[in-house]
Amino acid sequence: MVLCRFLVLLMCVTAGAWAKDKPNERPLVRACGHPAAPPMSWDHEGQLIGVCVDAARLAFSAIGLALKVEPPGPWSRCQLMVETGEVDVNLCGFATDKRREYAVMVDPPVGRNEAVLIVRQQSSLVYKSWADLHGLRIGMGRGVSFGSEFDTYLAQHTRLDIAISETHNLQKLTLNRLDAVITARIAGQQLIRSMGCEGQLRLLPGKVIEGQLFMQMSKRSKHLAVLPQLSSFLKQPAQAAWLQDQQLAFENKYAQLHPAVQAEFCGR
Repeated sequence: MVLCRFLVLLMCVTAGAWAKDKPNERPLVRACGHPAAPPMSWDHEGQLIGVCVDAARLAFSAIGLALKVEPPGPWSRCQLMVETGEVDVNLCGFATDKRREYAVMVDPPVGRNEAVLIVRQQSSLVYKSWADLHGLRIGMGRGVSFGSEFDTYLAQHTRLDIAISETHNLQKLTLNRLDAVITARIAGQQLIRSMGCEGQLRLLPGKVIEGQLFMQMSKRSKHLAVLPQLSSFLKQPAQAAWLQDQQLAFENKYAQLHPAVQAEFCGR
């Protein structure tokens, strides 16, 4: 009996010491993002990196939370995980009506996004308004949105072709299976360069639409109470300057990590 009491006492003391020595762990926030939207976020060797990733990591750390970014996957899958509450945060995206149904937009935005048209070098398309897209074969990435109004226009007035990736869209464009591809300006420029397609594809001047990119927290997240703190941190003047610097830094980083190659379908 004495031995049993001693063993129980020893276990309690050991457990108490372990608990005392165990470091305090910060609450964990799970996030996902777009796998192919440089410089805001992109897949690099199985991890998401970019402006939105670093902005979220810095902001949540400042208010005492740790950020876990999910491995890169389809953009549509990320949005579904936010909608169902499987993850807490979409790192950044347009504030569409659909996304407002299941997520809270964190103010201020962490960036801006210009949608532009990519066409073949010999294309005669001149873009001045949405009406110029009427009846055209338009490529766009799965899960991509440039705002509810524009999405609706494309669905109703163009032959919209949704691809699993921007690379697939550009491949179809070079093969004359599309008239134009709509994508973010910087991401499009970087992709054309890295694919070695500058001799075959070009961006049309002007922009189709422009919008702000917001960090978006799922309405099912248990961390909704921190939104005022998160917003307050992002509104600091130093953060706005930091975001501008980060965008330029990640544009350069993407270019360094993705030197131009001569893709087979662009070498024709």
